[in-house]
Amino acid sequence: MQVGRLGRNCDYEGIHFDHERYEQPSPPSSIHPALFSLEDRITHGGQVSSNRTPIEVYTDGSKINDQMGSAFCVIANEAITKTWKAKLSPANTVLKAEMLALKAAIEWANTANEDVNIWSDSESSLQALKSFNVKSKISQEAQMTLLENARIRVGWVKAHIGIKGNEIADTLAKEATMDGIPASLPFPKFS
Repeated sequence: MQVGRLGRNCDYEGIHFDHERYEQPSPPSSIHPALFSLEDRITHGGQVSSNRTPIEVYTDGSKINDQMGSAFCVIANEAITKTWKAKLSPANTVLKAEMLALKAAIEWANTANEDVNIWSDSESSLQALKSFNVKSKISQEAQMTLLENARIRVGWVKAHIGIKGNEIADTLAKEATMDGIPASLPFPKFS
């Protein structure tokens, strides 16, 4: 049932559906295509930059037993300096969990006043972040923050090969399925 598209609340087989709890497509980007300059700041598809910065942020999303978690960790000078975890509704997707982690990491990096590399093992999230035509509000908000701050770069890392920061983010995302701060996100429109 596409309650979000229906645009009103309804009851079906004894279950109440509130249309406002479902994600609505965001309007097209208000950024002129000529100003959408993220292609050189987001790498994916196996391209891992060798340009390390003093601050490296690793993100991840996880699903365990229908529970969703999202997390990031900040590593500066080989030490973990910050962690963040959020728990999503089971109706959300792993892609949404990955995007939430990226968005939260980008927002944090925007306050750092330093060059920051953000790493994700989700190629689909990076492709969405790089896309001019993305309809997801989370992706659009992350794009806007990236466009405001040229000191933030986002890249892909291969999962589960022993990269310390990525393994920590993976553990945090799994923990977040149980004890993360509840994230208030609309359900996907085709839940």
